[in-house]
Amino acid sequence: MKRWTIAITIVLALAAFAALPLAKRMAPKTVDPVTKDGIEYSAPLDREGFVVATWTKTKREIWCRQMYVIKHEYKLGLEADVQTCCITALELADGKIKVTNEQGSEFEMGLDTLEVKVLKGKVVIDYTNAKPSGE
Repeated sequence: MKRWTIAITIVLALAAFAALPLAKRMAPKTVDPVTKDGIEYSAPLDREGFVVATWTKTKREIWCRQMYVIKHEYKLGLEADVQTCCITALELADGKIKVTNEQGSEFEMGLDTLEVKVLKGKVVIDYTNAKPSGE
């Protein structure tokens, strides 16, 4: 009787595991923040495409600036996890911050003006013309 109980438990566990949806992408990696003059510049994972400036002593946010826009597709059923595009690198040089994202696009922002310049790639990531899932 114990063997049957164990066998049934194993079969049920395998069936439950097979029914779990599998992610189409790995979780994004945390980007190391960069610091200058008591200000930390970071790319939080919960704010895709944004750079946030925070006072290092008080941890109070100074500003938040969007580097690029993501146009999500909602009508054709494209899954949300494949429509993300996170920042992968931050670099400080000459009073500017350079930002790179998962698609290889590069942006530069002046720390005095907060003006964003596209160095490589697109400022708008458009998934609205993507193929529906299952194709």
